[in-house]
Amino acid sequence: MTITVVGLIIVAVLMWPGRAAGVGLAGGGTSSWRGWRRPEGGRLQDLESLAGVADLLAMALRSGATPVSAVRVVSAQAPRPWQPVLEEVHQELTTGGAAGQVWRRHAEDHPELGAVAGAWALSEDLGVALAPSMATSAQVLRARVQARRRLEASTAGARATMRMLTALPLVGLLAGFAFGLTPWEVYGHSAVTMACAVLGLVLTAIGWCICRWVLARAVAPTVHR
Repeated sequence: MTITVVGLIIVAVLMWPGRAAGVGLAGGGTSSWRGWRRPEGGRLQDLESLAGVADLLAMALRSGATPVSAVRVVSAQAPRPWQPVLEEVHQELTTGGAAGQVWRRHAEDHPELGAVAGAWALSEDLGVALAPSMATSAQVLRARVQARRRLEASTAGARATMRMLTALPLVGLLAGFAFGLTPWEVYGHSAVTMACAVLGLVLTAIGWCICRWVLARAVAPTVHR
């Protein structure tokens, strides 16, 4: 396999977008390269599971359980991303401390926890009923999931076009194979063709960067002041 083919494959793999590259969750900021850190499907699953945790907390509190008991019961069946957080919250409540600061500290690393942290802190600071606050937090989290999925649907066409245009040069190589030409015979028989191949790789990379930036700007949340 020639250097050109390897270069095309590397560019296609590195620049391949996530399910919705560059789309930031509400309250979590927006960055065109955020998809490199965490798969989008995983972030949505985390949001949905956190909404379930908030619902379970609200149900336990409405049934008459104390916050300590509710957190202990829910932490036993909580998904892995949130179980350590709930265990730390339970320890803080057991010692008589304020759990709101625990939620806020974890929210710095996991912005998804912002809604739950704010609701819990509001209850501790102002005496607001905790069960309705948790139920409202669950609704907010599920609304974020639905908004994210609508963004994915609205940008699916643009991402499909980006993938198709990236794959076209590889189709040309397959056509060369059909005529008995190796990739080296297609691109490497002269300095001009090699220069064109390298230029194509560079332009493809630049095009991906520009497209991802434009897509991120198009779906970025608008802050009204």
